[in-house]
Amino acid sequence: MATLLLKDVNKIYPNGVQAVFDFNLEVKDKEFIVFVGPSGCGKSTTLRMIAGFEEITDGEIWIDDKCVNTIAPKDRDIAMVFQNYALYPHMTVYENMAFALRLRKTWMPVMDLDSSNPDYKVEREEIIAKKQQELNEGVKALKQEKASKANISQFKFEKSNEAKQALLELDLKYSTQVLSYDRKKVKELDMELKELYKAEVKDEERIKAIKEEIYRVQHTDDTPLYAFRHYTDKEISDRVMSAAEILGLIPYLKRKPAALSGGQRQRVALGRAIVRQPKVFLMDEPLSNLDAKLRVQTRSEIIKIHEKVGATTIYVTHDQTEAMTMASRIVIMKDGYIQQIGTPEEVYSHPANMFVGGFIGSPAMNFIKGNFDGHNFIVNGEEKLQIKLNKEQQNLLKNYQDKNVFLGVRPEDIYEKGDNNNENPSNPIKVKCEIVELLGHEKIVYGDIDKQKLTIKESAKHQIRIGDEKEYCLDLDHVLFFDEETTGVIA
Repeated sequence: MATLLLKDVNKIYPNGVQAVFDFNLEVKDKEFIVFVGPSGCGKSTTLRMIAGFEEITDGEIWIDDKCVNTIAPKDRDIAMVFQNYALYPHMTVYENMAFALRLRKTWMPVMDLDSSNPDYKVEREEIIAKKQQELNEGVKALKQEKASKANISQFKFEKSNEAKQALLELDLKYSTQVLSYDRKKVKELDMELKELYKAEVKDEERIKAIKEEIYRVQHTDDTPLYAFRHYTDKEISDRVMSAAEILGLIPYLKRKPAALSGGQRQRVALGRAIVRQPKVFLMDEPLSNLDAKLRVQTRSEIIKIHEKVGATTIYVTHDQTEAMTMASRIVIMKDGYIQQIGTPEEVYSHPANMFVGGFIGSPAMNFIKGNFDGHNFIVNGEEKLQIKLNKEQQNLLKNYQDKNVFLGVRPEDIYEKGDNNNENPSNPIKVKCEIVELLGHEKIVYGDIDKQKLTIKESAKHQIRIGDEKEYCLDLDHVLFFDEETTGVIA
């Protein structure tokens, strides 16, 4: 596949609005990178600049060590999957997936099939006879089971494609690549020869040497021959069937988009990208039109497809759950700026600032505003609740004495007093419970400490009702502190 590099990329629209600021990212081969952030953060704009649909104002975009700033989208060797599928309604699934290949011309190796080989003829006849027998027996069995005409037609279609695939593999087995002379080398020598003829003083020895070299190269067939041409029907069928098998679309190849579910249509859109075998896959919120259950299912399918295809992928979403479950690395954006780049584990456990901590995770990280007095964290409020800090945390905050800071803690890192799961608990603090949500195996408790909101995630076995006051401890091993002015993590 490919590597991708974005260097100091900026986007300013004609009306003066800047959508992307100094975007820098290096994507390794086969990585699955997710751009995530709220609406208007610049993630889709960045994706469109990579695709070539938007011009960049400043900076460089490189695909496989080649700057593509001035290269047209069709020549960048990328494939894009859109939010709204963008399928042709009058075409079947097969035709939708094959359409781009029918239009496209590319450099392809010239192959020579040894069809006169006796072994080839024997194997071809055996494949045809075997597939015909399987077809006849299958149709007979379906008729005995009183299957519908549609099911019988679908079975015939699948068997026909199996036969085509087997014959394609046989052709490949008995084909060899045609060799020719090095045309590129001859062209270079010709250009040099023309320059020598233009010179006022001709170098006869060099001219003679070049002519001899051209003759030698033209009579040496050691270079694979390529032709700039369209894909053949066999090559198209091979790619479409291979992608359809990966995506589980074989039974639906004769259907039109109207006869498919939302998840199936999205798989067709993915298949149309896969058959092109591009260097980079770009996906712009492909799951946002699906219902919740189907979104989870399709998300799993995309992960499996990436594992099979191994493609370099850029995926855009506003859903942090998709980002956390799918990404090799996550790029978190806000207002056109990159906030943090890291693995799902890194951005969850070590957020760079309060925005990342609050955006990644469900429920979001709690932020408690308070003051560090040199030993304890004093919660801002009427009661002046104290949270005792350990020596390491006191040393971390030594430059923030008598200054306001934010204490960040995840809802799952707050436990009821006496809970043995907490290995390094803080002193107990009283929390008044305002809302309790039961989510089956767990409860989400929304409360406050000294008029500051606090969200707690705990086991459903704990008995708690609205209005209760309980004592909770924070897991000090997972507490973070953030600067009030910069909102950056204090480390």
